[in-house]
Amino acid sequence: MNKRLLGVTLTLWVVALTGPMESSQIQDLTDKVAVQDAVVDFGAPHPQPASPGHHILSPEEVTIVKGGTVTFVMNGTGHGLAIHPVSKNTTRQHIAEDLCQGGPALCNTTAQTARRQYLITDGEGSLIIDTGVFPAQPVVDHTPGQLISAGAGVLLTGSTPTTAGTQVRHRFAEDGRYLVICINRVHSINDWMFGFVNVV
Repeated sequence: MNKRLLGVTLTLWVVALTGPMESSQIQDLTDKVAVQDAVVDFGAPHPQPASPGHHILSPEEVTIVKGGTVTFVMNGTGHGLAIHPVSKNTTRQHIAEDLCQGGPALCNTTAQTARRQYLITDGEGSLIIDTGVFPAQPVVDHTPGQLISAGAGVLLTGSTPTTAGTQVRHRFAEDGRYLVICINRVHSINDWMFGFVNVV
């Protein structure tokens, strides 16, 4: 039996044993190769573009195996991070639609949009973060269900404006999908600085 025929036969056996897979499930498997440990730049690597272009996570999404770690490398200044479990069907759009709308022209310090209350929900409509109102809630931090919050007292920075600095490493003990968001209100609410970790 040649190798190609053997591969087709094994695939058919897997499908027969596990049931039919939809095309979206197959796409998910091919798009998200799990690694043991991942590194995410929290803020664009140097040299950084002008604000708000450097308020990003790069990559925006990683997939690791259960028990693996993600190291978040702080680039630039004024970052803090929080990690929240979300439903597996949560997309970037689900989170973004609950943040300030209109881009830098409308979401800025002058308009004080980051001071307002925002209710951030996941793909199932469950409340993930209630930002509260500034200054009563100085950072985007919501305790129920939260795995970690780093930098809530003093926001984390790079060691200099041009180099990477503080590193926050978190081990994910349970599988699922997790929202990682900057707790700096301007970065998250105005500039949509967030990403995801998938644990399989």
